[in-house]
Amino acid sequence: MWFKKRKVKLFHHPLVEELEREAVGIMNIQFFTSELETLERLSEEEQRQSEIEISELLSIFEMQQTDLLNFTCFSYTKESNVSPEEEYPSGEEPSRNERTKENKSLGLSKGFSITYSIYFYFLLHNKLSQLDNYLVKRRIPNSKQFGKRLKQYFENFKHPRSSESYIQYAAGYDKDNVTIDDIDKALTDIHEMDEEHGAFWISVFVGDKEHLVEVNKRARLSILFGEDEEWKYECKDWKEVKSILCYLIQENIEKVREATSK
Repeated sequence: MWFKKRKVKLFHHPLVEELEREAVGIMNIQFFTSELETLERLSEEEQRQSEIEISELLSIFEMQQTDLLNFTCFSYTKESNVSPEEEYPSGEEPSRNERTKENKSLGLSKGFSITYSIYFYFLLHNKLSQLDNYLVKRRIPNSKQFGKRLKQYFENFKHPRSSESYIQYAAGYDKDNVTIDDIDKALTDIHEMDEEHGAFWISVFVGDKEHLVEVNKRARLSILFGEDEEWKYECKDWKEVKSILCYLIQENIEKVREATSK
């Protein structure tokens, strides 16, 4: 007996849902799940317009989950802080009154990782003209500028600047160019450390300033912004610790300030 092959759908796929839960936790943003039928329909439309096989997108979630997660968090965080001067071509910046009407995203809707997997696919396979055409087809505002930023995010994500950041354990271990994987490892390792060596710190250089966050076994943070500001903060759980450290390695210093000055 012949059985019709079941069509794979990404929107409710366990791997997609797992990545979205982790990304939302890392970035500590709102996650919208209302009107699921509409969101699913819109997601399927963007998949169709990309002309990428569903199996190709699914393989990214299966084989390159960590890279996709890092790219998604890095790109979203950077894009959330884009200024009007960066978002619009020279000479086409909105007036001050128009800027006040623009609303920055406060969160993401279910299915957002599928959008980023499409960007990731085009960039990974160096299909840059296809990416540009796709953004136009999707009617992304200022798609040319947005496409340029996506390419830059991907390059920065794949080839971080040397010694941009480092992590060091009180026991002596150290490593340059900190990633989310390094944060996960440190948060696991700290539970095995003794009281004398039960701490690690991550430092990030932004311009000529060094910003540092030290973490101890009780999820208490010692934070240094440049040479001028220093304070302490006690996290409610290890999930919050990870979120703050992810902001730090993404060079989102204002988010670190906001999260630790409650």
